[in-house]
Amino acid sequence: MDINSLITDSRVAFLNGQFANSLEIALQAVKADQTSADAYTCAANACMSLEKYEQAVEYYKSAVRNEPNNGDRYFFLGYAYASVNKTVDAIKALTKAEELKCSKENLATLYQLMGLVCFDAGKIDDALINLKKAEYCAGPNIELLSRMVIIYGIKKDTKKGLFTTNQMKLLAPSDYTGYKYAFNFLIQAKKFDKAEEELRKAEKFANLNMDYYTDRMTLELKKSDQSDKERYSRGLKWLSDGLRACKPSFNDVRDAYVNSAELYLQLEEPDRTIDCLNAAQGVVSAFNNGCSIIPEAFETKTLSEYDVEEMMEADHISNEEKYGIDGITEMAESIEADELGNRDYLTDIDDDEEDAPETAPYKLNDSDASELKPELRDQINRLFVGAYTLKNDYDMIIRYAKALQASTSSHNSYMGRYAEVNAMLKAGYPQAEEEYDKLITFLKHEMIKNPADMSAVSYRIQCCVDIKRFDEAEQLSSLLSPAFKNSVTDAINKAKSGGGN
Repeated sequence: MDINSLITDSRVAFLNGQFANSLEIALQAVKADQTSADAYTCAANACMSLEKYEQAVEYYKSAVRNEPNNGDRYFFLGYAYASVNKTVDAIKALTKAEELKCSKENLATLYQLMGLVCFDAGKIDDALINLKKAEYCAGPNIELLSRMVIIYGIKKDTKKGLFTTNQMKLLAPSDYTGYKYAFNFLIQAKKFDKAEEELRKAEKFANLNMDYYTDRMTLELKKSDQSDKERYSRGLKWLSDGLRACKPSFNDVRDAYVNSAELYLQLEEPDRTIDCLNAAQGVVSAFNNGCSIIPEAFETKTLSEYDVEEMMEADHISNEEKYGIDGITEMAESIEADELGNRDYLTDIDDDEEDAPETAPYKLNDSDASELKPELRDQINRLFVGAYTLKNDYDMIIRYAKALQASTSSHNSYMGRYAEVNAMLKAGYPQAEEEYDKLITFLKHEMIKNPADMSAVSYRIQCCVDIKRFDEAEQLSSLLSPAFKNSVTDAINKAKSGGGN
């Protein structure tokens, strides 16, 4: 078979999703003509779809060697480099692709890809420029605008951010994403009334998902007075309503359980906190078996005559608002009366009319499950520590504190180490002070390695306070910023006078 037929067959197999077959045919083409850039590109494309990225890079490099003046060859090479996180090589290849004027259909993707590469490298201004170029080439789309919104959020440019969210809402008014980003900008700007107005717009036009109910929870926490603990209960109600009203994904449900645990901890309800955390670790079983964020209380209520009259009056008011004061009467009178003056405008329902089949309750599938990300695992362990601290269950505190120590975040690791020794001290372990000495020494070494590690300083100070080394705690407090130093000094003085925990 000639080289052109092999390349054609490889492309057809690729389009039909037969990637392994496409690769096999492409390699035959490469063997037939090792100077064919198209043959190497077919092999590389198949490898990309098979997630064999390193092999793809090598095949794209061969395509470039055979056609060094073809911008599209460099474009695909840059895309492959980006897939294996070789940022510098990706930028070089994509820059060359632009210089050689790659095809128009690849140019918009090139700029979008350059935007992502620059963003990952922390060059947000360059990322924004490239994303705007992509928008100019191909017009706006939701994914592109979403990335621009994120950059405006980092830059705290509320005006341009809101303008971009308006573009998103014009493109897809039923998609909640644009409303969500606008809400986040308004919350960031502490414009809580406008943020609430944005959610009301979403209620009117968008298909609401779990993000909407999470944003409702956020609004309750942000807009209310910080002394109002009922805001946590209202937040729980929104999360509970969301799980009932939506068809949440696995991650939606898990996040709802974890967020609920945070709120219950603030309400100092450790048992409910633990229930939600256990549900977050067995999401499918918990959700499918009806694990509710708010325990259901079943009550029957007998309606009085006053209640019935009040409900009827509410119906009258609702009908007047919808149809006008005489709207219902006029609608009825518009129907021609029969010889007896009756107006039959209601539909007859036969006795044998079958009711519509009930919809099966929404369930999650085990196949929807995803692994816990390290950050979420840390959050769950931290909340377990907090809940068992409220219960004074020192053995369980130590168990989850040790799990938290394995965190890749130094702050969370310090927290776990401190929680363990503090639990040992409160439980009266004889070796508690010795363990405090070890932790203080460890934190001292961490400060030497990184003098800017204020978490190590803070936990070292707290350790000294716990075992009444007040002079050392006061010396260390001089390393803190003035604002933080004052609060730490107050805590030290309180502990000295016997007012500490």
